[in-house]
Amino acid sequence: MYFSSLNELKQINPFSDGVWNKNNLYEYLICISNTRFKDYVENFFNSYLNNAVLADLLFDFLLDFDYDGSDCQIGAAYILSRMDKALLKSKKDLLLIAQTNEVHWKRPFNSDEDLSWLDD
Repeated sequence: MYFSSLNELKQINPFSDGVWNKNNLYEYLICISNTRFKDYVENFFNSYLNNAVLADLLFDFLLDFDYDGSDCQIGAAYILSRMDKALLKSKKDLLLIAQTNEVHWKRPFNSDEDLSWLDD
């Protein structure tokens, strides 16, 4: 979907009344690659970096072949890299699967990054 303005993007809030809307979340994740909206979208996600349901949805986008090559996967990996480490430890199996992807931008963390915190 094309958004001509930030106000237009704000109208499709992906989190409302305690529920994530996966279609709207998809659009927000794509906007992370759009320099025009990147700051707003990053700030939006800052409030949810310890949200387990969001983490599950991000892994769904990242690991689902139906989204293969979509910018939403770039956004999902990026937001996962910023999420609360204790939360990510609880999703260790999914994170390790994502980290083994041969496509580097689908990995939440760089290959040379120390992930020993997963075992603490």
